[in-house]
Amino acid sequence: MKSILKWAAAAALSLGLLSTSAIAEDYPSKTITWIAPFSAGGGADRWSRTLSSVAFDVMDQAVRVRNIPGASATVGWGEMLKQPADGHTVMLSSPTPIIALVTEPNAPFEPDEAKIVAFISAFRGIILVKPDTEWSDWDSFVSYAKANPGKITLGSTFSEMVGAQLAFESEGIDVKLIPYDSTSDSVTDFLGGHVDAIGVTESTALNMVPEEAVALINVTTLPLSDEVSEKLGNPPHAAALSYETINFPRWVGVHPDTPDEIVEKLSDHVQAMLEQKSVQRITGKMGEEIIFVPWQDAQPQYKALVEGIRKAAPAITGK
Repeated sequence: MKSILKWAAAAALSLGLLSTSAIAEDYPSKTITWIAPFSAGGGADRWSRTLSSVAFDVMDQAVRVRNIPGASATVGWGEMLKQPADGHTVMLSSPTPIIALVTEPNAPFEPDEAKIVAFISAFRGIILVKPDTEWSDWDSFVSYAKANPGKITLGSTFSEMVGAQLAFESEGIDVKLIPYDSTSDSVTDFLGGHVDAIGVTESTALNMVPEEAVALINVTTLPLSDEVSEKLGNPPHAAALSYETINFPRWVGVHPDTPDEIVEKLSDHVQAMLEQKSVQRITGKMGEEIIFVPWQDAQPQYKALVEGIRKAAPAITGK
């Protein structure tokens, strides 16, 4: 009887492995829903649509981009978790929802409820102000903020807010932080005069400087390329000023129960998309750099990112 049970267990395990391998071999077998958990027009949306434009050539299946914004991108994440763990629902995001989940006392789920497919880039955080302000460079901004604590308002998503706040703390200044669910909303309010400054990625900054804004400082660890820095007016780099800084990747994830075989195949597909000349040309025009990290390496780096955000969270919550 024991030998029969052992044979049955081995057969079941073998069938399970074969089944998973067969599913992975056929993947993707239908249109992929690609969630951009922010409003249209932001960095995640532009990246998603750029990659979807070459998806059929790479995977022989179409990719349908869905914008599902809300609650600092956790609404879109939650939608992904409702779908089958078969790799046909994908999300491209930033650290914004991780920060929201870490800082929210009653978070709907934990930031480890995703399996990371790849990192595709890392963005720089830039603080922008209006060209006609009396503090249109970093030194005068700092001087004004020290003389008028809490008077300047800065709007941004949580990702850029962490980097900005670390720079503010390094200088000992008090700036009122106003969180937004999407970059496009913060830009709208900034242009409408509802906030004094905004924190954005370098791609958004390139679309606004010099006509609509001045770049004050790069608050993240990565330096700007010489070309981008020149286009933004050569703003100072927080790391060069010995400020505390943080890095933020753009990441692609799927349901946490997705089989590794499918995650590995999707990771390879994402890499192939990034290697397409049209993608490289578009992302270059966006002012973003392709920095691909495959799933095996991205998974532990993601865990380290979550821990780093947990340490930095008190800077924006005061807790």
